[in-house]
Amino acid sequence: MQKRPNQPVPTDAAGFYASRRGEQVTSLLMSRLAPILPEPKGLRVLGLGYAQPVLAQWDALAMAHWVASAQLDTPLTRRRNDESPQTGLWPACLVAPDCLPFDDLSIDLVVLVHGLELVDPHPLLRMIWKVLADHGRLVLIVPNRTGLAAKDDTLPFGHGTPFSSGQLDRVLQRALFRIEHCSTGLSGPLRLLSLGERAGLAGDRIFSLLGRRLGGVHLITACKDLYSGMPVEAERAALNFTRRVTTLAGSASGYSDLSRGPLSGSGNAKA
Repeated sequence: MQKRPNQPVPTDAAGFYASRRGEQVTSLLMSRLAPILPEPKGLRVLGLGYAQPVLAQWDALAMAHWVASAQLDTPLTRRRNDESPQTGLWPACLVAPDCLPFDDLSIDLVVLVHGLELVDPHPLLRMIWKVLADHGRLVLIVPNRTGLAAKDDTLPFGHGTPFSSGQLDRVLQRALFRIEHCSTGLSGPLRLLSLGERAGLAGDRIFSLLGRRLGGVHLITACKDLYSGMPVEAERAALNFTRRVTTLAGSASGYSDLSRGPLSGSGNAKA
């Protein structure tokens, strides 16, 4: 029996997405992501992490008001592929995960790919919260801990720390984001791509019916949960304890009656 050659392990995201397999994986992702993406007309869109391949296949993005790409400064995402036709389509920069060089409330849509699993998610989500407008949306592609993609180190999604569905929900809730839609992508074995993209797409749709737990990556759209920290009514103590004040014997007479207000002088003083 002829042994199938092993897939090379990519040195970084730029090298993977420049390959034929990278293009096929991006097509699979976009086939699942397109139905949940918001209408980009008039929006200010930021691709964060390594989102250029996804943005390049989003045809409606041409209607956006402004588009930029910010690559996270990690070993997997920092290198830019200068030979790619995607290079030069939008302004691009290299950023630290805890310091995004954009004004507060200046972005309408953030598309985060290869981000949460590679860095500490809490400072990154805090920075996204700051630059995202109050009506803005966050789109995430995050590897699933229990899926096949996180176990395949020939994919960029096989690097870093993947998230289970419960872990991702809690991280977003802690960062004051509310999930609006969740689905999965890359659910089927990627070996189906060797039979053609149609076979890969069909396999991905079939395996996605198994549920979010077995998906290869989480596909999430979320918004700011602006009112999660505001109580709807005043909270009262569950138990009503009576306060008891003790004083030394004979010292109570030395205190004035506070209900009468402060005294200007001693009651025994003579005019």
